[in-house]
Amino acid sequence: MSFIGKLFGKKEKTPVSQCKICKTLLEYNEGYALTTSEVVSSKEYWDHKMVEPETLGYTTAHFKQKDANATKMRGIIFEKTAEKDQTWLVCDTCIKQFEVDTNEAKKHALQWWESKGDYNPPKSGDAKAVLEKDTYEEIKEYATMLAGANKIR
Repeated sequence: MSFIGKLFGKKEKTPVSQCKICKTLLEYNEGYALTTSEVVSSKEYWDHKMVEPETLGYTTAHFKQKDANATKMRGIIFEKTAEKDQTWLVCDTCIKQFEVDTNEAKKHALQWWESKGDYNPPKSGDAKAVLEKDTYEEIKEYATMLAGANKIR
């Protein structure tokens, strides 16, 4: 392309994405790529998730009124999250919620960016299919029954 073409032509857009947790904008090559299993395995993630504005009402009702419907909704929130077949691109702040090898997660993010979002890290997919049954049930129990308690009581 000529100098004039470069000057007045269309500019290439730098790819951007969002952190799947907090929605912070991420530019090309930023962030860390996690699997659904890595995300749902984090108690810290659930402690934050269950007190977000969309879930706080259920959490409050679960702990203060022992509301069975609120507890059921927390279980549904867990299951809907756990069944996501996606790569979770997360920011520098949110990665601190997860006990993962950040160097590996960074490498996976670079591959995700290079593939224009088509790359999935190993062991991606529905957490129920990836995790051991006992591990899955233990995480589900925490997310449904205990997550967010320290923010409510």
